[in-house]
Amino acid sequence: MRKVSLFTFIFPALFFISQPVVAQSDRATYKDNSRTQYRDRVYHDNIKTVQLHQTGWKFSPPIIKLHSGQHLELEFDDLDADYKSYYYTFIHCDADWQPSDINNFDYLKGFEQDFVTDYSTSFNTSQAYTHYHISIPNKNIQLLISGNYLLKVYLNNNPDSVVLTRRFMVYEDKLRINARERPGVGSDLFTKQEVVFSINTVQYPILDPFHALQVYILQNSRWDNAITNVQPQFITDTALQYYSDFGNEFDGGNQFRNIDLTSVKFISEHMAKLVPNLDYPEVDLKHDKLRTKDQFSTIPDIDGQYLIQTKDADSSTINSEYVAVHFHLDMDTAFTTGNVYIFGQISDWQCKRELQMRFVDSLKEYVADVYLKQGYYDYQYAFLPDHSKVADCTVIEGSHSETENTYTIYAYYRPVGIYYDMLIGVTTFHAPSN
Repeated sequence: MRKVSLFTFIFPALFFISQPVVAQSDRATYKDNSRTQYRDRVYHDNIKTVQLHQTGWKFSPPIIKLHSGQHLELEFDDLDADYKSYYYTFIHCDADWQPSDINNFDYLKGFEQDFVTDYSTSFNTSQAYTHYHISIPNKNIQLLISGNYLLKVYLNNNPDSVVLTRRFMVYEDKLRINARERPGVGSDLFTKQEVVFSINTVQYPILDPFHALQVYILQNSRWDNAITNVQPQFITDTALQYYSDFGNEFDGGNQFRNIDLTSVKFISEHMAKLVPNLDYPEVDLKHDKLRTKDQFSTIPDIDGQYLIQTKDADSSTINSEYVAVHFHLDMDTAFTTGNVYIFGQISDWQCKRELQMRFVDSLKEYVADVYLKQGYYDYQYAFLPDHSKVADCTVIEGSHSETENTYTIYAYYRPVGIYYDMLIGVTTFHAPSN
């Protein structure tokens, strides 16, 4: 019999002690499956472990070079464990992730949509599931221009029955971007990281860089705190220089915490215990603490990402178990001006309803119960203030300028006569710089 993701908790009474408060607007959009959202989103609770990455590089950002032969792979599991008729299509977007004002035949060659034919069923797992896979571009659909794209998966050839959406980028290598990180200045010296860079325009001159060029800076694939509207401080015949002492700063944050779920037969470092359960593996994690007053210490991490893997069977794709994981964050009192979330690639870098923690006053802790496929996970705890869209990890994790982070700079260009935002330059680098 198929196992569902609503599992029995170690402390059943916690259900009734303190339920999470979900903003009405978030609850409405989550349940509105007819509305396409132009961000990474899962629209049905039976869909789990959605990943989009370059072929052969699990930790890559979802980006490929135009006409390069590179491919992206979309993978996801359906816990209903049956076969469904899933279709997919692509929507070209501008730099701000709104639909471009162009026709689909301007950016697609081949079919406008296609159906998913590559699937496999789980084997010898407590939780049955069907694993689906798409490679893009492919023989049926090719991408003609650079820019931002939304990959949309839906049911039964009905575009209004949205299952999931995922952002990805296609770039042209027209600009060279030289970038590095340095500590913040003044009072931010020990907590901030500033991104400074220049854009070489020798091979591809930029006309009207203040209006036609849009530059975005991302930290660890986060779009919520991306720095936008970046303007050059100096313009020469060969380069645009972005060397401001203020404005391009991020909180350094802290090294990510991690969980090793690659085996459910043996206890790993962060596990408190494996909980006996006849229906599915269950793990109780050790209690996490606030780190705001801790001195910086180097903890190896993978910059907030996760890797699906099992050491208990042959195939990580179809033999990995789903595990009920219980998180604990010790806290004397609850926040009254916002909520706490488990955050990272595990949450698509968003504060998601299903990863919101609840405070248990009698235990003086925030708790959450999450259903995860076996693997190695980085995560942090994020605080989302009321009425804000930007997560703040420093409230719980602290912030240090020495923290390792991955930064990506995207340069979008729309010259006169072009009706979409081309992505003409990308660079990724790791902080702290050597």
